[in-house]
Amino acid sequence: MASQAVSASEITPQLSNTTIGSGEPTAGSSSAPVSTRDTPSTHVVSAENGETGGVEGSIGGDAPVEKKRVKLEDFTKCSESLLWKLMMSFYDRKGVDSWSQGIVPHFITCNAFIGKVYARVLKGWLEDVQSSSNSGLHNTMKLDPTKPLYIIELGTGAGKFSFFMLKALWEMADVLPFPVEKIVYVMTDFTESNFNFWKTHPVLHEWVEKGALEFAIFDAVNDDSIKLHNSGKVLGGDNPTDNPICVVANYLFDTLCHDIFQVEKGVLKEGLISVGSSREKEDDILDPDIIKNFSNLYQYNEIDRGYYAEGKDAVDAEHLGRILEWYRDFFDKNDPDDTGASILFPIGAMRALRRLSNMGGGRMVVISGDKGNNNVQQFRGLLDPHIAVHGSFSLMVNYHAIGAYFTSRGGFALHNPQEEASLKVSCFVLPGEKQKDDKGIEVKEGDLMGEGMERIDRERERDFPNLKHAFKDWAENFGPNDFFIMQKSMKEDAVNPSLKSVVALLKLCDWDPDVFYKFRDVILNQVCQANAKLRNDLCRGIPRVWDNYYQLDKEKDVSFEIGRFFYGIRDFGKALRYYTISSETIGEHHVTFHNMGLCFYSLNMTSDAVEHFQKSIKMNAKYVKAQNWLEKVQKEIEAKNAMTMEMAEGATAPVVA
Repeated sequence: MASQAVSASEITPQLSNTTIGSGEPTAGSSSAPVSTRDTPSTHVVSAENGETGGVEGSIGGDAPVEKKRVKLEDFTKCSESLLWKLMMSFYDRKGVDSWSQGIVPHFITCNAFIGKVYARVLKGWLEDVQSSSNSGLHNTMKLDPTKPLYIIELGTGAGKFSFFMLKALWEMADVLPFPVEKIVYVMTDFTESNFNFWKTHPVLHEWVEKGALEFAIFDAVNDDSIKLHNSGKVLGGDNPTDNPICVVANYLFDTLCHDIFQVEKGVLKEGLISVGSSREKEDDILDPDIIKNFSNLYQYNEIDRGYYAEGKDAVDAEHLGRILEWYRDFFDKNDPDDTGASILFPIGAMRALRRLSNMGGGRMVVISGDKGNNNVQQFRGLLDPHIAVHGSFSLMVNYHAIGAYFTSRGGFALHNPQEEASLKVSCFVLPGEKQKDDKGIEVKEGDLMGEGMERIDRERERDFPNLKHAFKDWAENFGPNDFFIMQKSMKEDAVNPSLKSVVALLKLCDWDPDVFYKFRDVILNQVCQANAKLRNDLCRGIPRVWDNYYQLDKEKDVSFEIGRFFYGIRDFGKALRYYTISSETIGEHHVTFHNMGLCFYSLNMTSDAVEHFQKSIKMNAKYVKAQNWLEKVQKEIEAKNAMTMEMAEGATAPVVA
């Protein structure tokens, strides 16, 4: 879409909650007159400042308050709207800075704990499909250990999660039921800036050299194949992979295109959106700053289940129509108060998963973490979509619909039932065969209605007991969201956490560098008074912090803080090692040189101490600490030299008669 200037020529008044009108039926709709409900968006929320966008309402019964609004497009199908072009524009223009500068929150899905969780869940699946005793009806996913097993991460971003999961898998090599050297992790994203960042990242280089890591530019919604950068191999097209495809997707599905539906008194309706801005003028309709100034309108029209019968989704029309009918049927039969239901439909995620399943010959396992819902009771009420703004924007992922898509295609879903969670993790399996029940009888559509879908899921998961238990242990009982809440609460709610509790947290998260950095002051303030056993535990674990370090944010100098730790326990040699690493990786700094000078001084290497104090002053002539120490050490050297000369003169003086 070409960029163009748009002015605030449209004055939009507060619209009534329900407007009756007429119009032409849309594609896939019934021929009945169209009933519309045009409502201004009151659900655009900024995660940064809590401001709401949209049209202001009337006050105290007065006339509606008019507010200028730049209309950027007419009412259109949500998945085809300007929203998603703005999304791609944001990530394309910001690149890795979206993560390194903290514009997009990422710690919850980019830490050592979640990397290990996903690796453990995948291990459970590997144990099931490689089990010689498992000849279950739905288990048709046997792996060929002589062929590659591709793990494709969608929307990789900066690559931090990739590093943690790949590292966790290789550290489990001795217990994996599949040769780890045949596992190829594929980092993908649609932006070239992220792709170029991976290619030059020093930590990823060793995995590329092993043949364990590949990079690819891949548009998850639109591309049918993936060309691997290093080997040149193409996944997809007419050549499905020998083994099933493994897919990882974190905080991606909430940013892929969605459609909007409502069920009102048993009637299924589509939601159309008119994207607008609250600013006076927009010179570039792909300017990402529009996101924080959204002023969107919505309109709802009656349709039927054939909504996806034509166009790019026609190949999945049977499954998509079945899911829409499930929602219409469920809320028609289970809505005694006529509250209706509002349903976000993750069509972008389903398109991506369809293409990826084709690459694996219809066989696929997916692990995904995102903000979302899998409980349909959360969909009750006739509301416009909630759009969360955090630099870019995101919507709640309807994991129930994605699970229903897999079930309709012959697979099943595992969901974490926890509802109070910033990150919901789900797992989906597609064995690659026709829908059948546990008796081998082909499943009919009626069998999937109501509670039938969940019943069939439970039947199919029986053939994957190791996956089921790994998911329950690692993603449900205490999962990534629980870990995130625990470390956040310790940091924000505990006035003075004990060193023992911090060590326990670090052990839980496999000595994650970000967690170490958050609690560095607690460690440094208490380690000198700690008993020998606790100090030894820290000394054994701290090197693991550096092993897990993935350089992204230069404001977090982890190696410098490790150097401070070792200086605090008077291990000056190790402190020097990490200060040197800090200078080489993050860059030279006057404080680092000053601290190195202190280490050399403590090791009685005074000439080296002088050199580093001088380097510190050269970088910052006003740094008083380095000036004072330089003066002190130089005086000590002068005094020592004078004493040495006196002793030498005394030794050579003639004997007095």
